[in-house]
Amino acid sequence: MKKVKFIVFICLFILLPLAYFNGFIRISDLTSEQESIAKKYGGVYVFDEKLEKEIDKREEERDKYLDDFFKNNNRDFDLNDQAIMNEKLPRVLSNGKKYYLRWIDYENETRKKIKTPQIYKDKIKEFIGSEDYEKFKPSYDLGYFYIDDNDEVRVIDLSLDYYVVEITYTLSGDEASGIKFTKNRYINVAGDNYFYFIDNKFQKINK
Repeated sequence: MKKVKFIVFICLFILLPLAYFNGFIRISDLTSEQESIAKKYGGVYVFDEKLEKEIDKREEERDKYLDDFFKNNNRDFDLNDQAIMNEKLPRVLSNGKKYYLRWIDYENETRKKIKTPQIYKDKIKEFIGSEDYEKFKPSYDLGYFYIDDNDEVRVIDLSLDYYVVEITYTLSGDEASGIKFTKNRYINVAGDNYFYFIDNKFQKINK
């Protein structure tokens, strides 16, 4: 009987605080200094403004093409329609190179892995400064880019993200997975800045 009471006591000791804090969210290991760094340097870094504008213009044209299609056709947009749009409005830059909007588009098309070249990371690290860079290391999300004649990645823009773990205290689970007292997920705390590489240095632009 004492053993049963002890087990009940332990369960209550664990479950009552969880019930009280159910849904409570905490951002782990984020100092005010790190948050300031993320807000100051997080965002989009544009290495080639001219090509970025070319892509934005072409994507606007493609969006309008799609809108017009659905306004005038009572059917789905199929592969043949996609081919016609690609012929009329190809995703090709003024330099003759095909551009990609995201790294995943390239990997899905070519079945090849792609990485952001170190030279672009180094330019951003130099802009941020080694001290702040090491205090809160960012992640790189490759955006617009193309592949040059030497099969090298030419970055047009990329996003600099700062991720932390968000911990939610809760009681969940089932027989298969077991009981869980917390749920973890990564959230991006980066700012929404825009930096353009002008005259060999990054400059913040208000958009």
